[in-house]
Amino acid sequence: MKKIIFLIIAMVALQICFVAPHAAATASSETLALFEARLERWDVAEIWPDLQEALASQPQDADLLEMAALIAFHRGDYPKSLELIKASMAVAGEDQNRRSFALFIEQTISVLAPFQRHETPHFVILLDGTQDGILLDYLTDALEKTYVVMALQYGFRPGEKVRVELFPDAKSFYQASTLSVRDIEVTGAVGLTKFNKLQFLSPRALIHGYRWLDAISHEYMHYLIVKMTANNAPIWFHEGLSKYEETRWRKGPGYLSPLYRTLLSQALTDDSLIAFAKMEPSLIHLKTPEEVQLAYAQAASAIEFIIDRVGYDGLKDVITAMARNRTKGAGDAIRKVLGIDVSEFEQQWTKFLASKELVPLTSARVHPYKVREKNVDAQRMDLVEIKSLVARNRAHLGDRLKDRGRTGAAVIEYRRALSETQDSIPVMNRLSAALIDLGRDQDALKVLQRILELAPDHPAPYTHLGQVYLRRNDFEQAKTAFEESLQINPFNPEIHVGLAHAYARLGDSVRSSKERQIARTLGR
Repeated sequence: MKKIIFLIIAMVALQICFVAPHAAATASSETLALFEARLERWDVAEIWPDLQEALASQPQDADLLEMAALIAFHRGDYPKSLELIKASMAVAGEDQNRRSFALFIEQTISVLAPFQRHETPHFVILLDGTQDGILLDYLTDALEKTYVVMALQYGFRPGEKVRVELFPDAKSFYQASTLSVRDIEVTGAVGLTKFNKLQFLSPRALIHGYRWLDAISHEYMHYLIVKMTANNAPIWFHEGLSKYEETRWRKGPGYLSPLYRTLLSQALTDDSLIAFAKMEPSLIHLKTPEEVQLAYAQAASAIEFIIDRVGYDGLKDVITAMARNRTKGAGDAIRKVLGIDVSEFEQQWTKFLASKELVPLTSARVHPYKVREKNVDAQRMDLVEIKSLVARNRAHLGDRLKDRGRTGAAVIEYRRALSETQDSIPVMNRLSAALIDLGRDQDALKVLQRILELAPDHPAPYTHLGQVYLRRNDFEQAKTAFEESLQINPFNPEIHVGLAHAYARLGDSVRSSKERQIARTLGR
């Protein structure tokens, strides 16, 4: 139990040196250890009745009350959790551990107070309806599709509805998850699976948004891994399988994006692959966005290697073997299923990776995760991303010309800016938009194709593509493009206007009406 409490306190950035003594406990250490072991596996629904029975016979046991508070927190019953930890403190005194946990519970309750609760067949979703209400239907669709495809893929279905909490801004996300702005911007930590629930940040909180629906599918995969492996999987396996599967719900592309091909190729050439052991206990401790994304790429590649060697059935055997282990880690499971130890596994995986002969795209870059601040002009923030001062000034001049209706002159300035900073995403986005305004769709498509090669997770090029396809009466392609943009930045009303038009022309009046309503909600 102390192990779990210490984990929570560490997450709220408090250093605990001791646990104050209290009155003699009546619950046996074996009983508490069994509860702790079950809680670490997140067997929350199954534990609660047994815990209630134990507490009924020992209502003044401080350790048992503390354990009950932890289990209630994992059940999502925060008021009950606070009541129980206060009862524990009343019996044993306010040691720093319990007091800090009580403060964390109070903070969680405060953050979630304005949230609305929505239930789907397999999930309980809490979000701020005023700020993020438009996300609910898309989120429900992605979660339920993820539930179905993963159940079919792995043969496992959670025995309870999974709790999902969506936070409208970085401050509330930090208060309830303890993930900081640094964690978000440097490591891309926009989601967290902990305490038997999924937590993630609204895409509205970031300047360019992010692949929020893939992210929540990724977090659900973490939840399944905890359940399927009895919480014995190492971080590389967690992150690798979650990354490998995160787009399956939408039949999306595999993990080997241009960025990941580039990072893996460079790391092989430079002998700078990250040791799997260095990924513990979390990728947020890596130093740069490039290191974090390399770790994701390596881990997903390791999952691909397992599947290549023993197939999906073998992968599931590895998962089952981890669940039967008494200790954390994948070493014994890999030895049992693949017949090699961990060091040999890493060596063979490295050879497997090298055999793919990945071709780098030197201009590929990590998607920027920039927290949106109040009263900050997104377009001005976009300019800051242009590294060359000369190019930045030319792009700014192009913006001013375009605002004055001199779009042709703006195109000239954007092209001049590109000559100073080749493959600049902010400049190319401006250029493609200006070309579309001039009706030069073919020229715009060439620029947009280049952007998507370099930055497939930027929303603007998909929106521009949708506009081109609408004008060409290619409504299926327009729908696909706008839906891609929606999966990154759903708060752009232009996306919903475009989708309403495309759906209407494709004969889907229900979706068209819904998108028009969302566009009106967003001010269009």
